[in-house]
Amino acid sequence: MTKQSSLSEFFDASAPYYCRFKASDIGASLYKIRDDSVKPRHFLGADNADEIEAILTEHEGHSLHEIIDGDEPLRPVIDFDLLIKALNAITPKLSSCQAKNLLCRAFRDTCLEIFPEWNKETMSIAESSDEKKISLHVLTFGMRLSNITKVSAFTELVRKKLPAGLQKKGIIDNIANIGSFKSFSLRMLGMPKYDKKIDKHVRIKKVIRPKDGSIFDFMIRPPNDDSRVIDSPLLVVPESEVNRCSKENNDTSSETTQADFDFVKSLLGRNSIEGYTLSFPSDNIPDLFPLTYNFLSHCPICDREHESDNGYILRNKKIYRFYCHRANHEREPGTRNPSVKLAPSETALSREKNLSAPVRLEQSRILNPNDCFVWWNLICMCTSGKKFSRAEVYEAIQATVAHISKDKPIWLLKHKDSKNGLYFGMGSELKIAKFEIKIIEYGGEAVKLKSLIDQAVIKGLIVYEDFDFLPYPINIHQPATDFFNLFLGFLAKPAPEINKEIMDLILWHVKNVICNGNERLNEYI
Repeated sequence: MTKQSSLSEFFDASAPYYCRFKASDIGASLYKIRDDSVKPRHFLGADNADEIEAILTEHEGHSLHEIIDGDEPLRPVIDFDLLIKALNAITPKLSSCQAKNLLCRAFRDTCLEIFPEWNKETMSIAESSDEKKISLHVLTFGMRLSNITKVSAFTELVRKKLPAGLQKKGIIDNIANIGSFKSFSLRMLGMPKYDKKIDKHVRIKKVIRPKDGSIFDFMIRPPNDDSRVIDSPLLVVPESEVNRCSKENNDTSSETTQADFDFVKSLLGRNSIEGYTLSFPSDNIPDLFPLTYNFLSHCPICDREHESDNGYILRNKKIYRFYCHRANHEREPGTRNPSVKLAPSETALSREKNLSAPVRLEQSRILNPNDCFVWWNLICMCTSGKKFSRAEVYEAIQATVAHISKDKPIWLLKHKDSKNGLYFGMGSELKIAKFEIKIIEYGGEAVKLKSLIDQAVIKGLIVYEDFDFLPYPINIHQPATDFFNLFLGFLAKPAPEINKEIMDLILWHVKNVICNGNERLNEYI
């Protein structure tokens, strides 16, 4: 044993690529590969051709998939799957060879339509067919399209060139079905498909042409690809359901916060939709949440288990719907894409009652004479139509409302007068209109303001034992007590001159009434 080999027992060279268990963990990598042969799935990140080759070498025999995300240029690609049983049912009759040739001709003709200078020798074909199914991947390393949207349009152009029998039932799997969908994957050359049902690798993806091509000739977005990026009026995507929903939402804010994202994620769980990784919407389609397939799961639309199909969620104001790409492919012509409405299992108020209590403010805002946020501002939050987080709403309630828990409860609201400044309104009942406020955590669902105020009382955010009137200086923080201080500061206005007659009366009152004639006390005061 050499000195070097003996040392390798203790010092293993680190892998020249990244390996993680979540796709998001390799987001910084230029090239992303998913390994379906291990549990949990591994996500491998590389930054150059050498690292990609290292992954292929070290994971030989595994089912590796190239992951495509983002809007960088990529090669047009067709994923063609046709069961032999379906082929035999097509009329007029087609042989397996004829079906394959028809697809490749449609691909060739589409390439020449959008790029007349395209070289047909740059077409790459790989196959993983068996006795039950024809499976082809066709792409070209002679040009690129600018984004996934264009690849989607390209796929539809190819589909339309095929005989009617080859256009049905998702035979051409438009892996980039919706333009705004930012992620899909395709099995790499030389890799088998992992069949979870039998726990075996089947149908290795083999080269058809070019025979001497490298692995990079069969990748969708390989390193060092300087082929021309093509644009064509033929690749304009018609207005889709996604665009329609986005237009309908133009009157409201579609900015997606973490709270929005968490709410959508909770809807998936409540509706038993599993097996997907949820992603944030893109900037151009802010109401579409992509779903990337992760593991074998039941699809409520197709009513069967999916092994590789992605999906997405569309937001239309307060309504969220789940869509499946495969179901979109298989829908009847002239009909809308099938979907499932994602309904919360309980009302917003019911969920609110079961959530942890919001934080009570350490420094009271309602007792701060410098804080001019008043009851009217809270009402404006309701009428604005905007969405607010739970924390924002409960802080606004604490800044404007107080409750004295006595035999006869007392409500206090903070108001502002244009002439006299801040003051408190008091009453035994809180009589307000049916104002509602939209909560981000509930997908923008509106909750009655009175119900939230009641929750603030129940959770001890705005409850006081009693009230008093203690004139603390305005620049001193009032001590935290269980008593509500009605004092909001002195309303001091400079007088142009002192009225001597009034001052004499005040001084006489201090001396003879307050001090009861006590000269020393009067002098002290």
